[in-house]
Amino acid sequence: MGDTSGQDGTPRLSHALVVAVAGALAAAHLLKGLARIPAEPGTGLAITAAALALVALQLRHLPPGLRRPAVAPAVWTAAELTVAGLAVLPLGVSIGLLCLPAGSLLLERRRLPLLGLCAAAAVIEATRSGSVRDTLDMTLTVALGGVMLYAVTTLALLATRVHGARLTLAAAAVTSERLRIAAGLRAGLSAGLDEIHGLARQGDPALLDPLLAVARRTLAATRATAAELRSLSLSPEAASARALLDSAGIAADIRIGHAEPLGPAGTVLATVLREAVTSVVRIGDARRCEIVTGERAGQLVLRVVSDGVVTAALGADVLDGLAARLRTVGGRLTAGLEPDGRFAVQATVPATPAPTAAADPPELRTALGLYVFLLGAFCVKALLYLPAHLLGLGVAALAVLCGLQIRFSLQDATLPRLPAQGAPAARPGPLRRQVLALLVSAALAFAPLPWFGRNWIGAVGILAGSALVVLPLRLGVTAAVGASAVAGAITVGATTGGATTGGAGAALLVAVNALITCVIVYGVLRLVRLVRELQQAAAGLARAAVLAERLRAARDLHDLLGHGLAAILLKAELARRLRSLDLARCRAELADITRLAQRGAGELRTVAADSPRLPFDAELASATAILTAGAVTVEVDDEEGDGDGPVPPEVEAVLSVVLREAVTNILRHSSARHARIAVSVRERCARLEVENDGVPDGVRPPGSGIGGLTVRLAEVGGTLSAGPDDGWYLVRAEVPLAQGR
Repeated sequence: MGDTSGQDGTPRLSHALVVAVAGALAAAHLLKGLARIPAEPGTGLAITAAALALVALQLRHLPPGLRRPAVAPAVWTAAELTVAGLAVLPLGVSIGLLCLPAGSLLLERRRLPLLGLCAAAAVIEATRSGSVRDTLDMTLTVALGGVMLYAVTTLALLATRVHGARLTLAAAAVTSERLRIAAGLRAGLSAGLDEIHGLARQGDPALLDPLLAVARRTLAATRATAAELRSLSLSPEAASARALLDSAGIAADIRIGHAEPLGPAGTVLATVLREAVTSVVRIGDARRCEIVTGERAGQLVLRVVSDGVVTAALGADVLDGLAARLRTVGGRLTAGLEPDGRFAVQATVPATPAPTAAADPPELRTALGLYVFLLGAFCVKALLYLPAHLLGLGVAALAVLCGLQIRFSLQDATLPRLPAQGAPAARPGPLRRQVLALLVSAALAFAPLPWFGRNWIGAVGILAGSALVVLPLRLGVTAAVGASAVAGAITVGATTGGATTGGAGAALLVAVNALITCVIVYGVLRLVRLVRELQQAAAGLARAAVLAERLRAARDLHDLLGHGLAAILLKAELARRLRSLDLARCRAELADITRLAQRGAGELRTVAADSPRLPFDAELASATAILTAGAVTVEVDDEEGDGDGPVPPEVEAVLSVVLREAVTNILRHSSARHARIAVSVRERCARLEVENDGVPDGVRPPGSGIGGLTVRLAEVGGTLSAGPDDGWYLVRAEVPLAQGR
């Protein structure tokens, strides 16, 4: 229902919603205070100041908004209660204002003071009105406002936490995947390299035949492993297809509509795509080629459509072979002319099952329960003033209205908004049902207003809040304000209990009360959706990061280990030919094979990254990939320096740790959009600088992670500094190199 456009500004959005809800709860009192200023300036200003002060005090629960002062929470809560008490008792403000300190007591889990506050509110209202019904109504108002303020504040903090952890989750997923790949590579390839090294080291030409057999087997396993890792994504093959088509002067239209990773069927789909595009290019008479992927009815569909002549079709033998391979993974291949005369090759395989949705965190479940409490409290308040002969009709209307809210506001909490004009529609079926639910809710909110009494105005507020969530924001705001104004106009002319209410002031008050409920409903529902959107985004980012790690491993296997094994195979073939011609050269080739096998084992360790701490170059590549996946633009400066030679392994190990910790900190700063990583070796000193533009307001001292690195660097004679630097946050590590290296 809610769009995801606000995810990049999640902390600001969630905190703004808390301020909006707190302001809405104080709005009626603030307006009454302003209205009293002309006649009673002192009293009016005092009421206005009290309402604003209580809203400001709520912000202390949101740390990175106004920072929590270094004062005991009890002191600030006491100040809040004092301000509220002075406004309610001497100034005669409605006890509804006590909902603000009630929300603070809930957030600080101070149950006994909260019960005392509610009891005091009931006593004050009973003394003022002398009516049991009015006392119950206003006490419910205090409890309801406090509970909703607690709910939105808790959700805002949860949204900020989930947002800040999403890239850290991706980094953890990459580490886990790296270790899994390492285990597989050790089991499948390390033994082959060790065997090659052992045979070549003996220097015996008689062992060349078994060495060749092992080299061929290991090279085939390497290529198969790389292909398996690549098969989880069609992205590399699609990029290759675009480049191939562009080089042949054929316009490429590529539209990707499937979810990755693909699973085992990806290898076959990649082969179909490669063969189909190669055929189009080979014939050369096509002007345009479309490559489209999508999912429907549990099937993943790949279509390659070109406007070339029929001879651009694949050969029958190739088609038969691809069709047989697709059948082994439960798929199907078809090829033929489209109604418009173009030739299409279509491959269909079962889609990878969607990942299981993450369970709602406890805070979210609590907030959902509190929203149900809001609906229940609204029902009680509405029935309090309902005439006896309308109770049955009122209960039926409430049952339908609340049922629609629970079904379409809570259960469908991850549906997109109704699209704005010109935007493509998404999931039209559920959206149509939501719009229908809004129309039914509108009828239930407006039709009974003249007969159901003043508290039915809450139904209009619930309707307006839901409209804000479902409709595009501008249209939703218009609908909410319009609904509140219409409700005020209807209520002005309504007659309840023989008394007629009228006047622009009364209409304005009714509209404000409806808008207050609207803001509360919108704040809760929008934050619920935001948290779930962030959970889905975090899971998607983790999957994308894992996919990138697999592609990195596949690329490195092909480029590093595959190249080295191919060289070993060529040298072994040469050594076998030299065995009867030049024994000395044959043994020299065997010595080269030994060195190549040793280097291959080192490259395998780099590719596998079988330790959570990578060599620095690999750590740098991994850090760049993770930040890029998180929409952080990365600039890497790697300077050769003044020829001081390679950085010692122990220094590289420390710099790798510093880089990882610095990148983790960037991931936690949701506002970072650019980062720079600079590495240099100059004047017998290795230096690493990592900086980002996500400096939060009021930067705190370095945490335990950065602080702990100081000790680690001191062990190798290095230093660490961290802090703001010209609007950016800079982490700099410097390690002197040992003399005589």
